[in-house]
Amino acid sequence: MFATSAAVLLALLFFVSFTRSASALDPKCGLLPDCTFDDFYGNEGACSALWKCDNPSGVGLTEHEGWPKGPSLTFAGDAPFDRKVFQRVAVTPGKGYRFSCPFCVVNINGQGWHDGDQVNRRLGIDPFGGTDPNSPNIKWSNDFFTKGRFEDDVLQVSEYARADHITVFIWVSNPYGDKHVDVFVDTPSLVEDSGMPPIQVTQPTVTPPPPPPTEAPVVKPTRVPPTDAPAPTLEPTAAPADEPTAEPTVAPTDAPTVRPTRKVAQLEPTARPTRVRSAPAASSAQPSAPPALLNNVGIFAVVGCVGIAGALILVGAALFLLLRRK
Repeated sequence: MFATSAAVLLALLFFVSFTRSASALDPKCGLLPDCTFDDFYGNEGACSALWKCDNPSGVGLTEHEGWPKGPSLTFAGDAPFDRKVFQRVAVTPGKGYRFSCPFCVVNINGQGWHDGDQVNRRLGIDPFGGTDPNSPNIKWSNDFFTKGRFEDDVLQVSEYARADHITVFIWVSNPYGDKHVDVFVDTPSLVEDSGMPPIQVTQPTVTPPPPPPTEAPVVKPTRVPPTDAPAPTLEPTAAPADEPTAEPTVAPTDAPTVRPTRKVAQLEPTARPTRVRSAPAASSAQPSAPPALLNNVGIFAVVGCVGIAGALILVGAALFLLLRRK
């Protein structure tokens, strides 16, 4: 019983894997996961699953049109429109791929296509996998105005993949403002182009984002206690002992004090009585009095005489007053 169950389980797994492989090699789709548009409507309506639209207005599905069966993707409108539908597909960088559409049929006013109709259809490939329908990276096919149903000149475009994904585009442009236009699209295919040998592709280097900034530790400034020692001052160069110099006096001003530099200007000393040393006389002669001493003696004598005269006058005046009272 256990062996039979295991055999059945293995058979089912083989069938599922075979079905997936066969579906991946289906010539109708090639590498496109949804070339039949069966899953065109996602959870949010049209263009919300694998296929995306630049303008969902007027884009939907028609059940009774398509190949090999419906539904088909439909671009419809009674006024001029320009709409694009696209899908990203995983590929191998450096390989060439061909995107084609065997069923891109035009129907004008319900009467099909006529020679000379100007409804245009184009296919495009973005080799970098971008999703901007107006990107300059997209390589577009030539304009296509024919019937669009299993023709020898099938609508197609080929390009090398420059990344691990490419994006395929379907573009429909209607110039008519007085006609009702329907364009039915079904079973587009994306396959490797055997006529394009692989090329070397340099993958872009992805720079990792910088790490989030970390807060640097706040370093508090160290407070240095003031010292009691006075700031050093520069003393002027000492003058010779025999030539005393006068200390310069600086008048107070509002200007900021300027510290003296090492080279201190010497002020001219004030005239003071200098001490003159007399030359020594012969050993037998007596030393004579210095002139300065003689001058001082004369001054003292004059002052003494004036003092004595004043004292005599005061005494005389006192006697005169005393005698007069008597």
